[in-house]
Amino acid sequence: MTISEQIDALQAKVAELKSSLDASRHETNEQIKARVATARAKAEAAQHTVHGKAGQAADHAHTQWQSFKADTSAKMAELRGRIERQRDERDAKAAETDAEAAEDDAADALDSKAAETDAEAAEDDAADALDYAAWATDQAEAAVLDAADARAWADARAAASPPG
Repeated sequence: MTISEQIDALQAKVAELKSSLDASRHETNEQIKARVATARAKAEAAQHTVHGKAGQAADHAHTQWQSFKADTSAKMAELRGRIERQRDERDAKAAETDAEAAEDDAADALDSKAAETDAEAAEDDAADALDYAAWATDQAEAAVLDAADARAWADARAAASPPG
């Protein structure tokens, strides 16, 4: 799957999440619980297909959210660091290449191969980040539906309570 296709798929997942939330506002508690179960199953299945990068989801929502935020920060910091190192390496290679290019035209072929390797590595990093974002969207769907379920339950209890 190309990066563009991954972005399209992620965009579709987010639109589906919004639609799911909107629909849950008009559903019964049982319907919402069924959607929560489906969303959790989908998120769990997706977790196993994201290149093994996603950890096990925690049972408790708060713990899961804290773990998710920490993991996201670490992965993004790692990704930024890798990108920065590759950028620095490319800059150093470019300066060295400019000096050598005046002496040797053969360096152009090597630079082209190195640039291709760097581009492929950057594309792999982007694909990994998009896979992680898709996993995070699945986790968000389950969390949003859990929240909708809790709200529906609270509203039903409030409606059933005698005023006073």
